[in-house]
Amino acid sequence: MKRTSLGLALGLGFLALAAAGAGAALAAAAQPAPRLLYSESQAAEGARVYGMRCAMCHGRQLEGTLETPALTGKFVANWAGRPVGDLYDYLGRAMPQFAPGSLPPEEDAKVIAYILKANGYRPGGAPLPADSAALGRIDLPAPGAP
Repeated sequence: MKRTSLGLALGLGFLALAAAGAGAALAAAAQPAPRLLYSESQAAEGARVYGMRCAMCHGRQLEGTLETPALTGKFVANWAGRPVGDLYDYLGRAMPQFAPGSLPPEEDAKVIAYILKANGYRPGGAPLPADSAALGRIDLPAPGAP
């Protein structure tokens, strides 16, 4: 009888540890997306610019096409861990594809704000600066990171 009680106690102990580990994993997965330095109004303006200058290639819902990448999911994961300034510099240099570098810097920042919002990043209080050096000091966290 003592042996059975000991086995039962050990089994329940392991079960409790497993449940605690699963609970911690669920809590981590449920973390809201990180806040970044863009404002809600900047993202709304970015959606407008995106609709006029980017959607014809990247799709109305950022879904991409056969020839251009989606701007959600893997796209943001590829930029994660890098300074937002890298994305800003790339956008300013290479986009839109039919007229690279033709967007004013403020509009580049607005489009980035829209892309961040569409990927689940929450707004902060201030807009993203239209300044490569300032954006170079902000690392893009992985989607879903605390």
